[in-house]
Amino acid sequence: MTKKAGKSIINVLKINVLRKAGDTVVVQKTVASQAVKLLMLTDRLHRMAIEAQIEKLGIHRSQHFILMQLSREDGEVSQSEIAKKLDVSPAAVTVTLKKLEKSGLIERRTAEEDARTKIITLTDAGRKTVEKTHRLFLEVDEQMCGGMTDAELEALCGYLSKMAENLKAQGNVCPCCEETKEDGEK
Repeated sequence: MTKKAGKSIINVLKINVLRKAGDTVVVQKTVASQAVKLLMLTDRLHRMAIEAQIEKLGIHRSQHFILMQLSREDGEVSQSEIAKKLDVSPAAVTVTLKKLEKSGLIERRTAEEDARTKIITLTDAGRKTVEKTHRLFLEVDEQMCGGMTDAELEALCGYLSKMAENLKAQGNVCPCCEETKEDGEK
């Protein structure tokens, strides 16, 4: 589809135009705005389904983010690195790490080379929790994509990638998502 054809389709498919007396204020609901609205709704519903599953494991969303980051690091990582990669404050990371440590999911120790640096590692219980969440995520993802063919899902991936690239081209970069996860990691 050419750019001209794509723009004309969006212009032709306007759903609603609101006008104020005097000055004209036009609110156009296009197919693009519908698509974005559905994308945001789907994201919210998916997040709710995931949160309901991880709550069954006795962990909160912020705790889960840190556990997943630790599993991606495949070893030891400093507390400050976690804060930077997740784009959250060091204080918020500290509070969450205390809860994870109390639950026996992580261990914290002082770095040998710098007493100010705390090194974080997953415990066996933490690794098992991460494995359980991977299985739960796959179940939620399969339910969400139920009834869709592989071809439809591949097309969807292409569309979403294009949308992400369009936003990145405008200078929008998520610090915690700079790398594209090929394996669907959460």
